[in-house]
Amino acid sequence: MSQENVERVRAVLEDFISGKGEFDTDGMLTKMPDEEFFDPQIEWDASEVPVLDIGGVYRGIEGVRQYWRQWFAAWQILHYQFRLVDAGDRVVALFDHQRMRGRSTGIEVPVVKYATVMTFRDGLCVHWKLYMSQSEALEAARLRE
Repeated sequence: MSQENVERVRAVLEDFISGKGEFDTDGMLTKMPDEEFFDPQIEWDASEVPVLDIGGVYRGIEGVRQYWRQWFAAWQILHYQFRLVDAGDRVVALFDHQRMRGRSTGIEVPVVKYATVMTFRDGLCVHWKLYMSQSEALEAARLRE
């Protein structure tokens, strides 16, 4: 199942790159792509997010939508590159290069390397955590860089 989880994560991340999802007339996210990827009780841990006031822990699909609504209200993804690492019931996504544009300023911003660790149960993502350090994410998944 672990390689299947890696492929599902790849598909979800590529959907975000391509801008899939549903947005209202103000550009606010109303439906994420691939919502069936998430367990209905998912815990979305963005407590280490250093931007805006979106840091915190979000619960459930609506919590995840809330996080992404706030994020997309401020930022537009221009480009990102990632690598995926199979860690059994977890998948580590290592983001090596990302550029964003502020929606209100139009200023392009490079983003430092970061990572996420996603935990799966019964084929669904039950926990997602952002790490501002790739080595911390790999350690959390019991892997070494």
